[in-house]
This record gives sequence, structure tokens and C-alpha cells, in this order.
Amino acid sequence: MGLDLNTPLEKYSLKGRDVYVKRDDLHNGDLDLPPWAKIEGIRQLMTSEIIDKNKPLVHLAVRGSYTGWVLGHYGKEYGYDIRIAYGDSKNYPREMLDKVESYGAKLVPLRPNMMKIVYNSMSSLAREKGWQKLPYAFDHPIYHKYWYDKVKKFIETNDYDNMIILGGSGVTGVGMIRAFLETGNFIMKKKVYVISSSTISSVTNKLKDNEVYYPSNVIVKDTPYDFYDEMENYETPFPCNVNWDKKAWWWLEENIDKIDGSILFWNIGA
Repeated sequence: MGLDLNTPLEKYSLKGRDVYVKRDDLHNGDLDLPPWAKIEGIRQLMTSEIIDKNKPLVHLAVRGSYTGWVLGHYGKEYGYDIRIAYGDSKNYPREMLDKVESYGAKLVPLRPNMMKIVYNSMSSLAREKGWQKLPYAFDHPIYHKYWYDKVKKFIETNDYDNMIILGGSGVTGVGMIRAFLETGNFIMKKKVYVISSSTISSVTNKLKDNEVYYPSNVIVKDTPYDFYDEMENYETPFPCNVNWDKKAWWWLEENIDKIDGSILFWNIGA
């Protein structure tokens, strides 16, 4: 089967309301890849003309991210020289590093620090070594278009008033929002709720940078939970990524009474 490009839509009851869940955590299909909706978008980006296959490619994988796994997998398949940088702390899961190395990708340990500082350290090293980088958080028109096309095709036969998505960096939401709100229309009636696992301002600014922030239609919210809080005492009716989607489902349960109309929850990962 390979990747599942047509993941199921399931209906759940939440506080007496129907919520339709796009199970994109099943996007990995039967491949040895993580339960994550971003895989094909990343594959398209890394195999595009912006990347030189003959030059080492480095990317920063934060703790909790599946990026290193995906890049390692496709690096082996397509013959890329992949380098995965990471903050070398005792909290970084050894099993994820082992998975990356199992595909032949090389690890680049960096001194742990704030995200921006570690990213700058990787960028400096890349310049020194002559390595190329993928765009930060895949913030590129190719990745945006992948998500735009995916959501646009879905809503052609599935119409909802509201969409709930997670917001890490906000980049994945760019194409999703553009398609769901049909931003080419003069009057947009739908709403997208972006639940941030970082800060409201950082997600909002990313959406503004990509011209998809409409205050009446795009509502960015956060939760009281820290990014690395796995919310062990909170259960979801389907698998959710503990760092991202689980917090978005919790927010929806807390706020569903304030949302009018039909609801789509797009589950990005588990």
C-alpha cells in the first residue's frame, strides 16, 4: 500500500456534539514510518529542485519530532547524505536517534539550549561544512501547496463550518487555512481554530507572514499545558500525539460549547 493518501474520516461524540476526525495519523500506511500527516509533504520538499541530491542535507530535529525518522527513511531510499542535528541532552529519546541511524543518516549532536540558539548553531555548522538545509519547519511554497491541495480535495466532498488544527510553528496550517477558508472568496464564513503548542504570538506571526491570518476567521488559542507535558491523566478516543494533537483535542473538549456549526478535527499525528 505504501503511504495512505486517503486516510479515514471518523465520527466521535464530544459532550453530545458530533465531531468528525480526519485520521491523518494513519498516513504512514504500512511503511516503517511514524504516525504523522507531514510525511508526503516533506518527501515532496526534499526531492524538489530546491535540494541538491549530491550535497549533504542537514536538519534540526527537536525532541518529540518525527522529522529525523522521515528524512532518514527517504534519504536511504533516494540516496541522500542526511545529517540530523539535535540538542544532545539526556532527555532526548535514544530510540529516536537509533531509528535515524538505522537508515544510515548521520547524527550531529549540538549543545542543548533554547530552540533558536540550537538552530543558529546548526546553521553556522552548515555554512562551515558546506551543507544545505531544508527550510525551517518546511516553510516553503512546495510544502504549503501540498497541504492546500490535500485540504481542498477533501472539502470538495466534506463540508464543515469549523476546523480544529494544532499549531506548532504554524507552517502546516498555512496551506490548510488557505484551502479550508477558500481565501479567494470575498466573504469567508468558516472558522479555523489553531491550538498552539508554542506561543500564540509566534503562530500568529507565521500566519501573518504567509498572509493567511484573518482575525474573524482564524482564531489562535493555547492551553495551560507545557509542550512536553504528555497529559497522562487525559484520554482521547483515538491516538493523538502527546505533544501536539492531544492538547488540541483537550482544548476542543473545554470549548466546544462556544463553537457554532459542524466541526472537523484534523489529527496530524499520534
